[in-house]
Amino acid sequence: MDTTKTKLFFCEIRDICSRCDQWFMLSSFNLSGNKGLLLFIAILLLAGCKTVPIQDRNFAERDGFLEQSENTGFRVHHNAGTDNAVIGSMYASGKSALLNGAQVKISAKVKNHSFVSTGPQSSARVEFKALDSSCVIRVDRFNVGNAYADTSDCQQNIETLHARIQAKDAILHISVSQHQTEVTVLSGVIKVILLEDATQSIDVRADHGIIITHEVINRPYPVTPDEVWQRIRWRGDFQLYKTVIDWSKVIAVAVTVAIVAAAIVLSRGHGGGGHGGGFPRHHR
Repeated sequence: MDTTKTKLFFCEIRDICSRCDQWFMLSSFNLSGNKGLLLFIAILLLAGCKTVPIQDRNFAERDGFLEQSENTGFRVHHNAGTDNAVIGSMYASGKSALLNGAQVKISAKVKNHSFVSTGPQSSARVEFKALDSSCVIRVDRFNVGNAYADTSDCQQNIETLHARIQAKDAILHISVSQHQTEVTVLSGVIKVILLEDATQSIDVRADHGIIITHEVINRPYPVTPDEVWQRIRWRGDFQLYKTVIDWSKVIAVAVTVAIVAAAIVLSRGHGGGGHGGGFPRHHR
């Protein structure tokens, strides 16, 4: 069996929860002798793969996440990653969730300097992963649309048409139009810097919003829980999914296969009882 074709075949099996390359360290072996074992492993994993909704959209690992609404986009950079470094995972909703121009149906790994965009009736979520103890995520080209960010322990520097937003240990909502950027802080404290004049900046605390234009940073104003809900309710219009391996199902299938295989071996053993202990006869 051709090594390249074999690897591609297994990679297509639901992406094995996005870990195809790890599994194919096995390709250094002679596949002609191990293809049965590889096929068995792949079938087991395929049997256990399932797509499930992301239930807790407000949960973030210590690296944080960023969700975007329809008709928007941004480019992401990690301070500690090389161009090919994987800096997170993208989860897609709708037919127009794109990663570097290619459609993502359920999820995909995000490499450094990638561009994540959405079209009509589509949304995307990027969950970042820290590559070192002082991670900084830079988000730029965020020129239109809504985004919801939980920065967790990573600092996110988000650049819009009007402002640079620095946030860490904070939760915020950003809405960008041609004329203004509106930021609502749900938790923590963020710093807002005017894009056209870096000498103008202000700190904004939780339960406050702020509007920034090309010329000026307006004063923060208090927001009510109902106002916060109205701004973030778009998130409920999109369901995001992830592919996982149901190990209990994998084990159940493996046990079943083992029982069937044992039964076949035993039946063959009983069938060969009349051959003098199983040794072949020699004829002259």
